[in-house]
Amino acid sequence: MNAPPPPDALAPHSDAAAEEPEPRRFQDNLQRLTLLPSTWQGLDPTAIVQSLLDTLHNMLELDFVGLRFSETEHIFLRVGQAFGAATGRDDVAKAIEGWLQSDPADRPMRLAVGGGELSVVALPLGAIASMGVLLAGSLRSGFPASSDMTTLNIAAMQASLACREVRELSARKTPADFRAEKLSGDALARSEWELNLAINTIPAMVWSTTADGRLDFCNQHLLDFVGLTFEEISGLGFYRIYHPDDIPHVLAAWQDIMATKRGREVEGRIRRGDGTYQWFTLRQNPLLDEDGAVVKWYGAIIDIDDRKRAEDALRETEIALLSSERNLTLIIDSLPVLIWSARPDGSADFINKRWLEYAGLPAEKILDWGFLDLYHPDDIPGMLEIWKRDLENGNDTQLKGRVLGADGTYRWFYFRGSKLTDANGTVRWFGANVDIDDLQRAEDALRAGEAALQQSELELQQIVETIPAMAWSAGPDGMLEFWNRNLSDFVGLSFNQIVGTGFYRIFHPDDVEPMRVAWENTLATKQPQDIDGRIRRVDGEYRWFTLRQNPLLDAHGNVVKWYGIIIDIEDRKRAEDALRASEARLQDSEHQLQQIVSSIPGLAWSSDSRGATTFWSQQYLDYAGLRSEEVLGWGFLDHIHPDDREHMLEVWSATLQSGAPGEAEARLRRADGQFRWFLIRASPFHDAAGNLTQWFGVNVDIENRKRAEEQLRQSQTELAHVTRMMTMDELAVSIAHEVNQPLMAIVTNAGTCLRWLDDGQLDVAMAREAAERIVRDGHRAGEIVTSIRALARKAAPRMERLDLEKVIQGVLDLLRGELQRRGVASKTEFSGKVPSIYGDPTQLQQVVLNLIMNGVEAMTQVDEGHRRLTVRTDVAAGHAQVSVQDTGTGLDADSAERMFEAFFSTKPEGIGMGLSICRSIVEAHGGRIRAANSPVQGSMFSFTLPLVEGALIHVPSR
Repeated sequence: MNAPPPPDALAPHSDAAAEEPEPRRFQDNLQRLTLLPSTWQGLDPTAIVQSLLDTLHNMLELDFVGLRFSETEHIFLRVGQAFGAATGRDDVAKAIEGWLQSDPADRPMRLAVGGGELSVVALPLGAIASMGVLLAGSLRSGFPASSDMTTLNIAAMQASLACREVRELSARKTPADFRAEKLSGDALARSEWELNLAINTIPAMVWSTTADGRLDFCNQHLLDFVGLTFEEISGLGFYRIYHPDDIPHVLAAWQDIMATKRGREVEGRIRRGDGTYQWFTLRQNPLLDEDGAVVKWYGAIIDIDDRKRAEDALRETEIALLSSERNLTLIIDSLPVLIWSARPDGSADFINKRWLEYAGLPAEKILDWGFLDLYHPDDIPGMLEIWKRDLENGNDTQLKGRVLGADGTYRWFYFRGSKLTDANGTVRWFGANVDIDDLQRAEDALRAGEAALQQSELELQQIVETIPAMAWSAGPDGMLEFWNRNLSDFVGLSFNQIVGTGFYRIFHPDDVEPMRVAWENTLATKQPQDIDGRIRRVDGEYRWFTLRQNPLLDAHGNVVKWYGIIIDIEDRKRAEDALRASEARLQDSEHQLQQIVSSIPGLAWSSDSRGATTFWSQQYLDYAGLRSEEVLGWGFLDHIHPDDREHMLEVWSATLQSGAPGEAEARLRRADGQFRWFLIRASPFHDAAGNLTQWFGVNVDIENRKRAEEQLRQSQTELAHVTRMMTMDELAVSIAHEVNQPLMAIVTNAGTCLRWLDDGQLDVAMAREAAERIVRDGHRAGEIVTSIRALARKAAPRMERLDLEKVIQGVLDLLRGELQRRGVASKTEFSGKVPSIYGDPTQLQQVVLNLIMNGVEAMTQVDEGHRRLTVRTDVAAGHAQVSVQDTGTGLDADSAERMFEAFFSTKPEGIGMGLSICRSIVEAHGGRIRAANSPVQGSMFSFTLPLVEGALIHVPSR
C-alpha cells in the first residue's frame, strides 16, 4: 500500500538497512572466518596477518583494515585500491597513527583523510586490548552495520590466535623477518585442535586446494561420505568422486574460477560410499596475497540432493499438465494483487510488476510519493488520516480506496500493510492492495519478517547462535544438551523446558513415535540419517523439517557427542504433495479420457502432425479384427476399399496441408471381409504456442444412410420418369402437331419435285432448294423425336458438359405448338455469355419443361392477348441463372413458401410432385431454385447452376 506522507516526510533517514548484506552473504562470511585458521598452518606470522586483512577487506568492502600489536609500533595495513590511489597509503597510515595516539575516551568516530571522512572502528585483541587492536574504516554510509560489527568481532578473535607469537617476534624482528618462521605455542595448537575438531564435526564437507587447484585438505565428514582416504582424492584425484557425466562441467567451471580468481557455486553429483550419487553445490573463495595473487582456495560442499529431486519431479509433472512453477519473484509479479513496500516516512521504495501493469506507468512515476496522483481525490483525506495514525503508532494498516488504472477508470482496492522492525531498529512497511471490485477477499503473500541477528562478541557457540539455521547437540545417550536461539525462538520455548527428552514435545503428535524409533536406531548404529517430522511454531502452526546429525567419536569409536541442524523442508513437502496431487489428477484425466473414447458412437483415432496414426480405439480394432501395430502409422490405408483408397489419400493429404478440419467418405473392411461405408472426420490440435502437434478423428458408420440414399435416388428417378410421361401425355396433341409439321413440309417438297420430274421441266436450282428444305425438315423432325425419346427414356442420370441455352431452346421448340394452341406468346432473352455447365440433359429438360408448363397453366385465367412467357439466361457469381416469367395471377404468400414441397399443389388436378422434383434435380446439380411474384405482373421461377469455369464442382450422383 502507498499512502500520503506524514508531516516529517522530508526528514533525513538512515539507509543503513539498505546497506545490510543479505543473510546468505553474512552466513558465508562467518563460515569463511571460522575456517580461516585452518589455512594458516605452515605460514609465518606476517602471512597470517596479511591473510586475515585481505579476507576482511574483501568481505566487508572496506577502504582500509589494519592490525597493530601492543608490543610493536608497526601497523599491518591493507588499503583499498581506489581509496589508496586517491589518498595515498602513507597518508592513511599517518592519520591512523595519530588517531591511535589520542585518548580512547575522546577519539572521534570519524577520521579525516585526504578529502573525505571515514567511519572508524577499533576492536581490542584480548582483554582491554592487551594484545593489540584491529582497525577498520569505510566511506560507506551506515558503516558499521550490525553485521559488520559481528564479522569484525569474530575476526578479532581469530587474530588473537597468532598474537602471542607475533608479540614475541615483533619486539626483535623487522616486518621482513616475520616471513622466516612459523607461529607456534600451546595456545595456537590448542586453538587449531579445537578448530579442526569443529571442522570435522559440523555436518558439512569442507576442503581447500593449492593455488593451482590441487586438493590439499578436506575434513573427515567429506572422507566418510565418499568412503575414500585422503590419499585417494588428494591433488587432482578429487575429480574421481564426481559422476562421469558431470566431470567435464565441473572441470571447466573450476578452470574458469581459477582463471578469474572469483568464487562461485558449481553443482554436480558426488558418489557416496555405497556407490549412489547425490547432488551437491560447491562454494569456494580465494585467499589472495598483497599483490592480488591466489595463495589458496577454501570451500565447502553443500547437499542439495533433496532440492534437485523435488525440482526434477515437479518439473516433469508440470510438463505433463502444460503448466509450470515459478520462483518467488515471478510469484510476486504474478499474484493478482499490487504488492509494495515503504520507508518509515511512508514513501514507496518498491512496487511489483502487477502494480506497473495496472497503472500503465513506469516505476519512477509511482515510487516515492508519485502514487498519490493515482488515488481518487475524494478518498485521499480519509486514507491520509488512517495512514498517519498507523505510521505513528506502528499498528497494521487497513483501509479502502479507489486507484486509477491504465484504462482511465478507478477501481476499489483493499489496502493492508504491516510494519517490520529488524534487530537494528530499522523500520520498513510491507503491504498489498487487493482489487475488491470483483473479489471480496485476498490472501496476503508477504512473509512475516526476518530472523534477528544478535549483536555481541561471539565465540564458536555465539556463531552457532547467530547463523540462520536451527542447530542443536545431544549427549551420547541422545539427551538434548544444547540448542541455539533460532530454534528456541521458532518453537517459543526455553531450553530448560525441553532439555533431555523433553524436545519430543515440539513435534506433531503423529510424528513423535516414528521419530523416537528413528532416533533410537541412529543412536544404536552410530550412523547419521535424515529424520523428517513436523515441528510446532510459536504461533501453533506446524512446518515440516528434516533433522540431520553427525556423531563426534573418540579414538575408540565411541560417541562423545551428537551435533545436528534442523532444516526447513516445508516447501519441498508441499512440492511433493503437489506432485502427488498432480499425478492423481493426471491419472483421473487419463481414465476419464479412456472412458469417453470407449463410449463415443464411432471409431476414434489420432495421428501425428504428418498424418501417421498413433492411436486407434479398441472399437476399431474389434471392428477390423486387427492388432494395434497393424494399423498404426500408415497401415490403416491397407484396410480401405481399393476404389476409395486413392481418393481418401488425396483428401487426407489436402487436409494435412491446410491444417483445417476435414472429412471424407470411404468403405472400411470389417473383420469378416465385408466393407461398410464410414464418414471419416479429422480435427487439428494445437499446443499453447499455436503449433499443430496432433490430429484427432472419428469414423462414423454411415452404411445404412448410404443404402437409404441409394433407395431414395432410385425412387426419385422413377418418380421423375413418371412425371415426364404424364407431361408427355398431356402434350401428346401438341407434340404430334410438331412432328406432323416437318413431315407435311417434307411431303409437300417431295411432291413438288415429283411434278417437276413428270413435267420434264426440271429446274436444278429449284430442285436443290426443295431438297435442302426436305433435309432441314427431316432433321427437325428427328430432333423432335430425339427430344421425345429422351424425355420418355428411363435411364440413370448421366452427367456431361452441355450448352444450357441449347437445352432450353430444344424444350421451347418442342412446346411451340402447345404454346400457340393456348394462346401464349413466348420470348427468349438469352445473354449469350453462359459458359458450359455439367449436368444431365434429360433432367434439365424436365426442369425447364415443368417451369414453362407451370407458367402456361398460371395464365389460364388471363385473356389470350395478355398471355406472355419470357425465358431469360444470365451469369452471376460464378453461376448460370435461368428464369421463367409469366403474366398470370401470381403467387400468394403461403404458396410461395410451400411451392417446392412434395405433394403441395395449387391446381385441383395436380399431385404436387412436379416442382418438388425440379428442386431435387437442381440441388443435385449444385444449384438452387426459387419462386417469387414478378414486380409487374405474374410470377417468376428461377434456378442457378454452377459453371464449369468456376471452382471445382462436386455433383452428387442423384
